[in-house]
Amino acid sequence: MKLISLEIENFRNFERVEVNLTNQNVIFGMNDVGKTNFMFALRFLLDKEIRKNGFKASDYYKNNTDETIKITLGVDLSDRANNDDSKHIISKVGGARSTDDLDNFYFQIQGEYDKSEEVGIPKIYWGNNLMDLIEISQNGIFSSLDNLFKIVYVDPTIDLEKTFSKNRNRLFNQTKLDESDIAISNDIKELAAKLNLKISSMNVIQSFQKTITDEYKKLKNEDINIEMKSELSINGYFGNLIPYIKRDNDDNIYPTSGDGRKKILAYSLLNHLIQLQEGNKIIIYLIEEPENSLHRSMQIALSKQLFSSKVYNYFFLSTHSSELLYEMDNASLIRVYSQSGTTCESYIYRVDDEYKNVKKELNRSLSTALFADKVLLVEGPSEKVLFEKVLEEVNPTYELDGGFLLDVSGIKFKPYVKVLQGLNISVIVKTDNDLKSKRNQPTTFDLIGIQRCLNLLKCNIENEVSLEAVEIDYFKVNDEGKKAFKEREKERMIKEKKLELFQQYKPQIELLNENDIYLSKIDLEHDLYEAIGGTMETVLGAESIKYLQDHKLINMIELTNQLSKEDCLNVIRHPLFKALRKLVMADDEIGIG
Repeated sequence: MKLISLEIENFRNFERVEVNLTNQNVIFGMNDVGKTNFMFALRFLLDKEIRKNGFKASDYYKNNTDETIKITLGVDLSDRANNDDSKHIISKVGGARSTDDLDNFYFQIQGEYDKSEEVGIPKIYWGNNLMDLIEISQNGIFSSLDNLFKIVYVDPTIDLEKTFSKNRNRLFNQTKLDESDIAISNDIKELAAKLNLKISSMNVIQSFQKTITDEYKKLKNEDINIEMKSELSINGYFGNLIPYIKRDNDDNIYPTSGDGRKKILAYSLLNHLIQLQEGNKIIIYLIEEPENSLHRSMQIALSKQLFSSKVYNYFFLSTHSSELLYEMDNASLIRVYSQSGTTCESYIYRVDDEYKNVKKELNRSLSTALFADKVLLVEGPSEKVLFEKVLEEVNPTYELDGGFLLDVSGIKFKPYVKVLQGLNISVIVKTDNDLKSKRNQPTTFDLIGIQRCLNLLKCNIENEVSLEAVEIDYFKVNDEGKKAFKEREKERMIKEKKLELFQQYKPQIELLNENDIYLSKIDLEHDLYEAIGGTMETVLGAESIKYLQDHKLINMIELTNQLSKEDCLNVIRHPLFKALRKLVMADDEIGIG
């Protein structure tokens, strides 16, 4: 079985949204945009304990009870030949699955508001034809749908003591004791009886029993006595069990203190309980912001468990943590955000084969950008250092306004652009006008900078374009009749060719700019020199461009430490740095007419 779609209509802050799903789904967005309501839609559909109370007027979008709430989950059963969950669904739904579409199936809850009862009555439907679903009969709060699914909701404040206490009988099922355990159990009962005799013989206990009995009889005259007993003999020894920590090579025991440790242990208990689950219900986890109280390293460990463990076959995870997404692959990213109203965008995220060996690095960088509204992608750390300095002086609160600066660090722009655009996050790109010589053809150069940009256009994002290479013959015949070149001359000719290409491809570059993709005339260092050349020479010397290019990051830090606010304004106002301006403000906000 594969989860494929969820549609929510007229429910809480969702007028109508539809998202694509996989079996692992990540929900993210700013606070108070509706992530919890998104989870509740699933709980109303699949959890009878939530469904039993019906829909309140406040559950209807803008309290419009004239419209019907509809929540529809779509699944794919095309793997029915070898998947037990698909087989389980098919065996339970019977004739609701017609022959016109055997691969897809839908589960739906509708809530039509009854004004006389002041409640929306939940009705449940299923079938493989969305236009002709079959209503499922309900017996009280129970329906046939509840034979199929079990929702495990894990809230952000999961409590170890409550989880352990609530499930103690399931964890230690006394009906499953073997003969050896039964013998030990009888020994414990005898010891408990002796323990109570010893306790009862203590003078302080006998005195208290007499005093409290006398006080009781003053209030109610009954022929009784109050006696103190250990719970061990009354409730059984399992009822007194509490988890403790015992470290290796240490005979002492320690309380399970610390919110992080308690939370990890609570998750461990849940995982174990699910594996003990009797029957063959399909378990769907709804996990809300588990990062609370967890150290970064524990969040990374939980990420590995979520995206790799067989326990979590199906889950919806809401989070603000980039660390929890380190291991994601084949996941649906679901962005919940607000414009004129609450809406959602989803993107099925799969790590391309070429990035498998750097999946964590890719995911770490990408996941930090998912929580922004607008992202500026730059090539490397020197660009980021410069731009961060400019923004620190010109607009230090840009991240609070939804902006984000992301260094792609050699991973290429495309995987970031595809995901961010797919989630309707605005993407801006700033990159160099790079040329690269072909292997074994040192004077033949590919236009990798311009080509890189053209391939980021939406019309080209899946099918790359290829530009014709150019020749730059920087070899000269020396006095000995041999071909040779001087490095300075080579650099000059390549620079001139870049400027020539920048003019030659002017129509394409204008199209790129219209799509927020900005190409340097030559490279970042030359762009910067056009903006603040005087300051660069003052700080770095006459060869300031070459100085920056030689040790880009270290020397860029040296320069930015000396930049004034006026220098930063000159950078962001310059036409070659429009990408940076687009991230944070309109032209008229910084005095550009």
